[in-house]
Amino acid sequence: MPEPAEQPTPYLPQELTFSSTSGTNSTRTSVALLGTDGPAGERMPPISLGDHEQVGVIAVTSTDAPAAAHTLLAEHGFWRPRGVFGSILIHDRYDHDVPARLRRFLADADRQGIGEEYHLPRILADAGSPAAGKRVDELWRDNQQREYRRCQREAVRIATFGSDLESLAHGLCHRLPGEWASHVTDFADPDSQLDFFDDLWDNASLASAWMQFRVPRTAILTGPDRLELVMIDRPLHRDQVLVGARSLDGITHDYFGDDNAPHAIAAPAEAVRAAHAVSRRLLPRYHQAARRLKNP
Repeated sequence: MPEPAEQPTPYLPQELTFSSTSGTNSTRTSVALLGTDGPAGERMPPISLGDHEQVGVIAVTSTDAPAAAHTLLAEHGFWRPRGVFGSILIHDRYDHDVPARLRRFLADADRQGIGEEYHLPRILADAGSPAAGKRVDELWRDNQQREYRRCQREAVRIATFGSDLESLAHGLCHRLPGEWASHVTDFADPDSQLDFFDDLWDNASLASAWMQFRVPRTAILTGPDRLELVMIDRPLHRDQVLVGARSLDGITHDYFGDDNAPHAIAAPAEAVRAAHAVSRRLLPRYHQAARRLKNP
């Protein structure tokens, strides 16, 4: 009589302990995921949590995670941003209640027998498994690069038919109130574009375009009080640009995902009309938000 096949050892949840931590600020974004079970074929538990410096709390689910794992994540405030591929969710935002929310989430996962690992050094005193944080960081980087490569064809069209950003920025500077100067920065590779993403102060159209499309270049406009605007060709819209705010130099703040960020605007790629739109619609919000941070 043949021997019965050996059954795989199920993943057993770790016993987790937590202690109170101080408040922590972080960020919000749009990401994409490669389906994988971890490095070198290592089997992932159904849920891995990571504390990414730019993204915030990320939950990565294994390719064979049960439906209950996804249900549990949704019930505890994790969500999938528009345009995301694969099985990745991010927590809505960091605030003082996040440690308590995560404790409740992990306790519920243990009660339901859903395996998890975590690496949350800025939120929970017991940081957990460093492997979880490494996996999240690697998947974040790999999938951002994959998304940029997917948009290479559109990037060529944008670069070919886009506006003359240097001339437009120069004309805009002469028509905005106060003294303004400009320069154009090229992003030769996706990594340089991704690195600049942290400088944006926007949770609307500019941040969305930056994450979903290859941005080959941007114009930086520097004005009074060292305020800076960021201008790019608007993806999928010929003869339009997106203009938004850049984070304030020397002031630490959770710029990405800030509900009070001065939302970027779409404007015609023509200096006179663009200056009118920026002066009327963007600059008042930018000055108000900047004053709020400089004089809390």
